[in-house]
Amino acid sequence: MKLKKKFKFSDGFQVWRIKITDTDKLFIETRDTEKMKAYFHCYDLLSGKKIFSEFMMSEIFWLGIEAIKGDIVFFHRYTKPDMPGHRGIFAFDINTQKVLWEDESYSFSFIKNDLIYVFKDRFEGRYYYTLNIKTGEIIDELGEISDEIKVLRDEAELMIDYSNYNFPERYLSSEVEKIDAIIKEETANVEISNSVDYVIYDDLLMFNYHQIVGRKELTNKLKAFDLLKGKEIYSEVLNKSANAYAPDSFFLYKNMAIILKEKNEVIIMEIKN
Repeated sequence: MKLKKKFKFSDGFQVWRIKITDTDKLFIETRDTEKMKAYFHCYDLLSGKKIFSEFMMSEIFWLGIEAIKGDIVFFHRYTKPDMPGHRGIFAFDINTQKVLWEDESYSFSFIKNDLIYVFKDRFEGRYYYTLNIKTGEIIDELGEISDEIKVLRDEAELMIDYSNYNFPERYLSSEVEKIDAIIKEETANVEISNSVDYVIYDDLLMFNYHQIVGRKELTNKLKAFDLLKGKEIYSEVLNKSANAYAPDSFFLYKNMAIILKEKNEVIIMEIKN
């Protein structure tokens, strides 16, 4: 097994969110928290080709991502700055970098079978609708169906395909003796905070741990081993001086490792036999 660096991304600001679309596009949100600006960047994950970078929406900070369907990103604004309530929906097309439609009167609920389920808050309760994904036009008025909506939302969640993802799990012990031996040898003489998180992909073992290096400092280290050869093939310090355990430092998508370094850099590694 080999790990080959495909490309890396950094604009110097904190990486806020990493998403992968159904069409293998890497969608990254970064934030300048001092100037209160949000930037969006998009790359073809498999080729590394940049589609756009440092893109800003009309709302430059108080917005968030609800969902991504195909190459359409659904955003929300907030009812008030610094308040958690979501307000409105606007649909952004990654390929054209244009807003397809926008409606401030709805709030997002979920997507199921290429329909957006949204609602309006009324005095009597929430009133639900389904909308066309590409146009925002009303398909159906569902009314006040809170019990049915819960069932539909649960069904929609179960329909999301995570089969291409491999997220780290907490290491306790393994049925594979070689995995146990590698992790124990790497961490035997190291004082660790929290747990070792690991993934397996064919004959590749990747894991990270937080080494205690000072009274209040942690170093987040990532290791990758070829299990057949028992050989280290990659090593990276993800956070040189962290003040707390940071989960979700990396994950696998298809044959790619997506790695977050120092909270402001994304490294894409290709896994090759």
